[in-house]
Amino acid sequence: MSNSTMLASDERQFILAFDAGGTMTDAILVKPDGSFTVGKSISRREDEPRSYRESVTDAANNLGLTAAEVHARCGANIYCGTGMLNTVLTGNGRKVGLLVTRGFEDITVMEGGLTYLGQSQNEALHQQLHKHTRSLVHPKNVHGISERLSGGCYQGNIHLPPGHELIALNERQVVEATGKLLDAGVEVIGILFLYSFVDPRHEHQAKAIAQRVLRERGMDLPVVCSADVAPVSKENNRMKSLLFQCFAAELVRDSLLSVETQAKAYGYQGRLLTLLSYGGAVNMEYERLYETMISGPIGGLIGAQFIGEKLGIPNIVTADMGGTSFDVGLIVEGRLGMSKSADIAGHRLALQMVELDSVGSGAGSVVWVDEYKRLHVGPDSAGAKVGVCLNFDRLTVTDINVVMGYVDPDYFLGGQVKLDREAALRALDIAVAQPLGLSVYEAGAGVLDIVNSQMGDLLRTMIASKGYDTHDFTLLYYGGAGPVHMYGYAEGIEFADVITMPWAAGFSAFGAACSEYMHRYSRGLRVLIPNALSAADRGAVAGQIRTVWADLKADAKLEMAREGVDPQRVTFRYGIAARYIGQLESFDTALDSGEMAGPADIQRLIDAFEAMYTKVYPDGARFPDAGYSISAVHLEAIAPKPQPVLAEYPLSPAEPDAQAYVGSREVYHAGGWTPFKVYEMAALKAGNVVPGPAIIRDPMTTVVIPPQRTMRFDKYRILHYQ
Repeated sequence: MSNSTMLASDERQFILAFDAGGTMTDAILVKPDGSFTVGKSISRREDEPRSYRESVTDAANNLGLTAAEVHARCGANIYCGTGMLNTVLTGNGRKVGLLVTRGFEDITVMEGGLTYLGQSQNEALHQQLHKHTRSLVHPKNVHGISERLSGGCYQGNIHLPPGHELIALNERQVVEATGKLLDAGVEVIGILFLYSFVDPRHEHQAKAIAQRVLRERGMDLPVVCSADVAPVSKENNRMKSLLFQCFAAELVRDSLLSVETQAKAYGYQGRLLTLLSYGGAVNMEYERLYETMISGPIGGLIGAQFIGEKLGIPNIVTADMGGTSFDVGLIVEGRLGMSKSADIAGHRLALQMVELDSVGSGAGSVVWVDEYKRLHVGPDSAGAKVGVCLNFDRLTVTDINVVMGYVDPDYFLGGQVKLDREAALRALDIAVAQPLGLSVYEAGAGVLDIVNSQMGDLLRTMIASKGYDTHDFTLLYYGGAGPVHMYGYAEGIEFADVITMPWAAGFSAFGAACSEYMHRYSRGLRVLIPNALSAADRGAVAGQIRTVWADLKADAKLEMAREGVDPQRVTFRYGIAARYIGQLESFDTALDSGEMAGPADIQRLIDAFEAMYTKVYPDGARFPDAGYSISAVHLEAIAPKPQPVLAEYPLSPAEPDAQAYVGSREVYHAGGWTPFKVYEMAALKAGNVVPGPAIIRDPMTTVVIPPQRTMRFDKYRILHYQ
């Protein structure tokens, strides 16, 4: 990565960011003054560079520029999507071979017994409905290797120290197993040894042997160690992270690099970036690329955090409705909720991830009635085919919005695509109305009520399950279909405020533009701090942590230097994973500095853990008398990157200008046809108030304002629903 990517000069002040979703690829083009324009294209999984070209050209045209002119003045370019997740879901990844500690050959079959992941609550309660997720590696391609290092002891220094070699690595077995895997035609080899998170030397030794066998055969395949991918405890989760990296990440890397090639063909001089599942941006050469598994939805939460800081809103619940799902996330006291182990597509990874919850209620979700006359919405989705109104063979939620009048069939993507309302009307009649004995519009209204209720229930549950009150939260809704349905899923829930943006359809891409350039490094550790520990021993613990942080900082500077970042410009954030001795789960704790010189710094670490713990649990749940156990340390390395700003506008009168009014159209709303005034989003100004019933149209989305509601534009042109 050239330094031009990291620091925007006068010539390079544009920021480009993309969200390649299942239906649409959104491009946000941020201008130097902080204002934005949005471009859009149909997502083409088979040709991502084409979707990139079309969306960026659409955004550039809004400014009277060419794609080449935009790229020549671009200081940062971030591309997010779901390509890696799709690879796992479809099973079209690389053929993997795996070397494991002898005795653990069945680890990929057992999977820790997590057969309920991804199931509904009803299914999870019935064991007979549980089933194993499709494996990412064939059991015949898993070979055991004799080796064993000590992992230390949870209860103190009453066992051999961590990293003590109990059984030397059997090199002959590594050679033989590697040969068998190559004979079987594997395309990548993973190595997973039991205590490599404490000491990786056996894994690295086995990797060197496997690479020697590859050279002798004249072959060049990736060999990936779990200690380099996820050096943390819980071998089942670590195994899944290793398999995701082997099975999907390297394959998707090639696709992402093809998008980068397209950007460079337009004159972009830096590296294309993508988002990590816990926030932060990295380039496509990032060693642990599996950490970008769900980079698309993460962008929206980062954008919401940015908006919250700008408006002084500490608590936000986000609602992202796209073509395939409805995703909900929380920001509490300005902080993103984090999960230590991500559950993705039926797999549990050793991956920190922003917490999200989802239902399969997207604009492209298929609507159907089964033989028992039960109505279903999703989980199948039309994706980029939209619905019967375009070129899909089954009824979707978008079809119903077109039939009911909420979505203008002649203004989809600003009129670039024409939708067939009559075809959607026939499909609604045949698929839902006739089987249920309803009129076609009653059927459509009923489906939308169900979809909106599912999403509203998820909003309530997401907040209530954490012990919070909706009155303390602002609802920020976005996504291409979010503004269409907000009137329904927010109905009856009392929020502090309900807001969206003119660029709601591309908000996840906007959030990607707000991200940091950041890498995260972790190292497993087994360190105990009992209350009786002497000052000298506390000093020794500080030395252990200091040594690990020094190693991680060296790794970070080396990795970022390879990406073109000046190591002198890299800053660091520090943290630990700790628990009371005897607890099973550790808790991530951020530290205010990386100073770890002696006993006083250990006390500062303990104080930080206690402060964090009392934010999660009542004060009475504390158990400091047990002492403390540190299971991992982590480090975040941050480099400068251009950031957007939120532009302010002078306030205009409440009544919109006459040119903002487009006309009127009939909408089947609340059981009858109602005339809705139609306004053009781009013509509405800060200070304007749009009373319902009204629709604000935009090439990228549609904002529905029901009767007796209003939409107010503040000084940032943020829309407030009242």
